[in-house]
Amino acid sequence: MAVVSATCPRRERGGKVTFTGVAEDGELRDCPDCGGRVAVDPDADEVLHVEAG
Repeated sequence: MAVVSATCPRRERGGKVTFTGVAEDGELRDCPDCGGRVAVDPDADEVLHVEAG
């Protein structure tokens, strides 16, 4: 299980959000700062917000 840290562009304070126990092929999670859905990719060490379409 991987650990991925990133900043939330919607976050009103400084610092990073850390996701632990991420599956090796990535997964969808809820952002603890803004409540939106995020795609957590441990291969790219990246967290991207997912917009509902």
